[in-house]
Amino acid sequence: MYVLLRKRRGAESTWMLTTTSTVLFVLCTAHVAASLRQLLEAFIYVPPSAPPNYSTLYWLDETLPMAVFKDVLYDSLVSLQDIVLIWRLYVVWGLNWKIIVFPVLAEATHMATSYAATALFAKPGASLYHSILSRVGLTAWSLDIAINISVTLAIAGRLWWMGRRVSSIPPTADISNRYAATIYIIVESGGLFAAVTIVLLALYVRGSPLALTGMNIASQLAVLTPLLILVRVELGLGHGLSTVYYSTARKRKSMDVVGPSCRAPTSHEVELDNISACSEASAGGNYYKMV
Repeated sequence: MYVLLRKRRGAESTWMLTTTSTVLFVLCTAHVAASLRQLLEAFIYVPPSAPPNYSTLYWLDETLPMAVFKDVLYDSLVSLQDIVLIWRLYVVWGLNWKIIVFPVLAEATHMATSYAATALFAKPGASLYHSILSRVGLTAWSLDIAINISVTLAIAGRLWWMGRRVSSIPPTADISNRYAATIYIIVESGGLFAAVTIVLLALYVRGSPLALTGMNIASQLAVLTPLLILVRVELGLGHGLSTVYYSTARKRKSMDVVGPSCRAPTSHEVELDNISACSEASAGGNYYKMV
C-alpha cells in the first residue's frame, strides 16, 4: 500500500491496483487460515476412534470442507492474478481493447474450467484422474500457462518496441533501450508463476499427488507475482545491469527533450499501470513523458 499511495497516480489506476491488491491479500490470508485449520483438524482435533493413520487419510481426502475451500481460493487467486496481468497489457498497449480480446476470452474459459474441476473433485468418491476431471483440470492449467506466458511476452514486447523508439530520440540515443530493466523485471517476476504452474501440470500428468500440495505454494505466488512487479518497478529495483547504464540513466533524468513539459523517462521510471496518452505519442516521435 505504501508503494501504491506514495506516488500520485491517475484515479483509475489507483482504484484498480488498490482494490485488486486488497482482495489478493484477503484471499491469501484466508488461504493461510484454512491451512492452519487443517493442521488443527489433522493433528489436534483427532476423533477418539480414529485409526492410527488418521492424519495421512485426512490430507488425502480432498472432499473435506477446508480442502474444497482452499481449492476455491486457489482458483480465485490465480484468476485475479491473470486479470491484473491482462489489465496491465491493456494499459501498456495504449488502452487498445482489441489487444485483450483473446486473453479475456481465454481467461473466461480458464475460470470456468478451473471452478468446474474443483466442483467435480469435491464430489465424494471423485478420482483425481477421472477422465472428465482430468481433461477439465489439464485444460484449466494449460490455459493459465498460456495466458501468463503470452500476456507477459506481449507486455515485454511492447515496452521493448517503445524503448527502441524512445532511445532514438536525442539526448537518449546513447542508451540501447530505456526500458530494458523494466522488461527484465516483467519476464523474471511474471515467469515465476508460469514456471510453478508448469511444474504442477507436469506433476499432475505424471500422476503425482504432489501436484495438490504444490497448489498451496502456487496460491501464495499468485499474490506475490503481480505485487512483486509493481514494487520492483516503483522502487527502481531493476535487473543487475551495468553501473554505467544506471549512472547514464540518472544523468539523463534531468535532461529535458525539446518541448515545454515532456521528457524521456529513466530506465526505472516506467509505470506499467499508468501510461499516459502522451507516452503513446512519444513512440511516434512526439515529445512525451510517463506520468
